[in-house]
Amino acid sequence: MEEKTKKPIILIIDIDDDIGNVTGRSLIFGKDEVMKAAIDFAEKRPEDSDTNAIFAGLNLYENLKATSNDPEIAIVGGHATNNMLAQILIKDRVKQLLEKIGNKDVEFYLVSDGTDELLVAEVLRELAPIAGLRRVIVEQHLGVEGSYFLLARYIRKAIDDPKYSKYFLGIPGILIALFGILSVFGYIFLALKIILAVLGVFLILKGFNVEDRAYSLLTGFAKYLRETSHFQIAGIGILGVTILASVLAGYYSAISKENLIIFSGSIIANSIPILLAGFTLYIVVSRIFYKVTKSNLNILKETASIAIIISLAFAFAQLGVTLENYGLKVGIITGSEIINLFIGSGFLLYSVAGAGVAALIELADYLYFRRSKREEK
Repeated sequence: MEEKTKKPIILIIDIDDDIGNVTGRSLIFGKDEVMKAAIDFAEKRPEDSDTNAIFAGLNLYENLKATSNDPEIAIVGGHATNNMLAQILIKDRVKQLLEKIGNKDVEFYLVSDGTDELLVAEVLRELAPIAGLRRVIVEQHLGVEGSYFLLARYIRKAIDDPKYSKYFLGIPGILIALFGILSVFGYIFLALKIILAVLGVFLILKGFNVEDRAYSLLTGFAKYLRETSHFQIAGIGILGVTILASVLAGYYSAISKENLIIFSGSIIANSIPILLAGFTLYIVVSRIFYKVTKSNLNILKETASIAIIISLAFAFAQLGVTLENYGLKVGIITGSEIINLFIGSGFLLYSVAGAGVAALIELADYLYFRRSKREEK
C-alpha cells in the first residue's frame, strides 16, 4: 500500500512582526498574497533581512511545487517586544491557518532570518511534524565605509526599535539617572553599590530567562483564576492571609526572643499552627463548600486531611509551648533532652492520633466506595 504524502506548508516566521507592522497583517496566506507582501515590505524596508526570508520561502515553494507536492506558503507574525507572547501568537495563528486549509495531514517547513524564529519550531511541533528548517543569512561584502554605515544602522535600530531600545537606552538611562541623583546628595558610594546590584539582578533575570518564565507563570495563574470556582479563589485568598500571618508571627518572635530555645519554641507554637490553620480553611472553603454546592456529600477524603492537619497543629503548638517553658529554665539543650521533649510534649501522641483518625476515615471512604460499586452492579 502506497504511503500517503503529507501536504507541505512553508511558514515564513517573523517573530517580531516587522512584516505585520508594515503590511497591517500578521497572517498572510497564499503565494500571490505573500508575493504582494514581499514587494510591499521590500519597498518600505529594503534593508530588513525579513525581505530575504520571504523570497527564500518563495524559492522553497517553487522547488517543492516542482515535485508535485502541492505546497502552501504563509507568513506568520509574532509580537514586537515579548518573545514568549510572540511564540503563543504564532502558534494560535498557525492553528487558524490549519483550520483554513482544512487538511490535518501536513508537515511544516520553517524559514526565518534568525535563530530566535527557529525556537518556534519546538512550539509548532505540537501541531504538525517539522520537515525542514532554513535560516537565511544575507551575504555582504563591506569596505570601511560600509562597516561604518552598518554600525550606524544597528545603532539607529537600537535607538528606534522598542525591542532593543529598552536594553540599550532604558536600563542604562535609569542607572545613570540614579547615579546622578544620589551623587547630588553625596551618596556616590551608595550609588555605585545600588547600580551594581541592579545590574547584577538584571543579568541574572536575562541570563536565566526569568522574565519569560514569570510571564508564563502569571498568565497561567490568571487563566486558572478565570476558569476556577469562586470557592477556590476564596480558599487561595484565605491561605495567602494565613501565610502572611505566619511569617509575621515568626518575625516578631525572632526580634522579641533572645534565647534560641525560647525563639524556636515561639516559632513552632505560633507560626506553624497558623499556617496549618490556613491549609485547613483552604480545604474547607475550596473543596468542601464547593462539593456541597454541587450536591456532592462525599467529603471523607477532605475530612481525613483536615483531621491530620488539626492534629499536627495541636502537636506543634504543644511542642512549641514545652520548648518555651524549658528555655525559661535553662540556656542550652542536649540531644537526649530534645527526644524527651518530643515525647513529653505530646507531639508524637497528637501526630499518631491524627494519623489514626485519618486512616479510619480513609477506611470508611473505601468501604463506602466498594459498597456503592456493588449496589451499581
